[in-house]
Amino acid sequence: MRQDNKQEREIPEEALRRSRRSRLVLGAYVLLLAAVAIAVFAVACAAVSRFGWTLDLTQNQVFRLTDTTKDLLSELDQPVELVYCNTENDADSNIKEVLRRYAGASDQISVSYLDLEANPAMVEEWFGKNIELSSDGILVLCGSNARFLSWSSLYALNTYTDENGAQRYTLAGLQAETMLTSAIAAAAGQEETAVAFTAGHSEDAPQALLDLLAGSGYRTEQVVLGVEPLGEAVSTVVIAGAKRDFSEKELQILDGFMSGGGNLVVFRDPETAALPNLDGYLRAWGIIVEDQIVLESSQQLDSPLNIIPVFGLSMISVYFSEHSSYLVLPECRALSLDNPNGCITNAVLRSTSAAYGKDYAAMTTLTRDEGDSAGPFIVAATSERSFTDANGETKTQYVFAAACTGFYQEPWLQTESLGNADLILQALAYMNDTDVTLRIPVKRLAANDIAISRGAVILFSLVFVVAAPIALLTAGAVVFLKRRRA
Repeated sequence: MRQDNKQEREIPEEALRRSRRSRLVLGAYVLLLAAVAIAVFAVACAAVSRFGWTLDLTQNQVFRLTDTTKDLLSELDQPVELVYCNTENDADSNIKEVLRRYAGASDQISVSYLDLEANPAMVEEWFGKNIELSSDGILVLCGSNARFLSWSSLYALNTYTDENGAQRYTLAGLQAETMLTSAIAAAAGQEETAVAFTAGHSEDAPQALLDLLAGSGYRTEQVVLGVEPLGEAVSTVVIAGAKRDFSEKELQILDGFMSGGGNLVVFRDPETAALPNLDGYLRAWGIIVEDQIVLESSQQLDSPLNIIPVFGLSMISVYFSEHSSYLVLPECRALSLDNPNGCITNAVLRSTSAAYGKDYAAMTTLTRDEGDSAGPFIVAATSERSFTDANGETKTQYVFAAACTGFYQEPWLQTESLGNADLILQALAYMNDTDVTLRIPVKRLAANDIAISRGAVILFSLVFVVAAPIALLTAGAVVFLKRRRA
């Protein structure tokens, strides 16, 4: 009887072979799955490294390249090398991610790293070429052309003075794409256009305005007329909010620049009562600055002084007919137009017919009074005339004027819902007969806090701290009891 039980417990040899075969097949299957998973992971890592296939989960899409940059990179016909001046391990993580995305967006872009401390000869070599390399900056190379971007130029910085009097800064935004795309365009041989801002008359050209032009493919410089010559690449002179008048000698130099086919942009300070020489020069171009501050009773933003103008019949306005946006001009004077010396003048921006004008010196209230002049008023205008260049070709030169300086200050210029920045770029593009190809906003680094109410906190706590753990424990107990009964 005991022998029979023993025989019943013995497993047949065939069953053992099948069991071993099944285990071998299962093991091979597991190894195959592991090999496939490793291969897929390796290919994915290579693709991420090569093409930049990563998700940008930052709130403001800080690292995602704009269509402007992608279009420029797709048109590159020669290799461009981006040299980061530090070791890869010590590189700024934000800039490193931006560079990786540039390399992934074009076969013509390559990224390398240069340890300045380990390569002092390289630093000396570039210093001899008038390029001073600094840590965490980027050297953009394309053929024999080179541009260098310092670390500070890759960020929008807010500077302040601490309680000890020391200068400090905070990172307000990432403008690496703005500066890199502009530098690549310049190094790749696109024709350089320079804009010169006058100095010496208490002008007000905020950094936001300079950054806008630099990030849009223009090289900016500052010049004191009569002291420094205008560079050969300068196509446009900008007078930004001069509070003191220009001398006759300075205007003669400016007129010599204009006689050679240059362009002029004047942002006339509305609060400066008299600039007879500068105003007289504008009058010679058919643009007359009136002593009237324009106010709006209805089409305004927060104040009658912050008028929202309408677009006139000008080529500069074509862009705005295709893009639904509006401008805000805070505190501006009215202009009137004439056509002297063969000039053709056009109104670019007007107030509405509901606007009213006040004499600036006698203005005591913002509300409409009985003696106020009635709109509409011209608030921005162009004047153009023909000239013959050195090759004997007939071309056109321009003056753009607005008696307003507030609209290009940082709060208005960097508000993406407004078209203030676009107006400046469209005016320069029209005057220089170029396309506005580089319009890349600064990427804000600060993320907005998520406001969660007390009720939401209690609900989340009940779900994730109480309900979810109880559900898991209950499911585990049910499975355990079922298995125990089986």
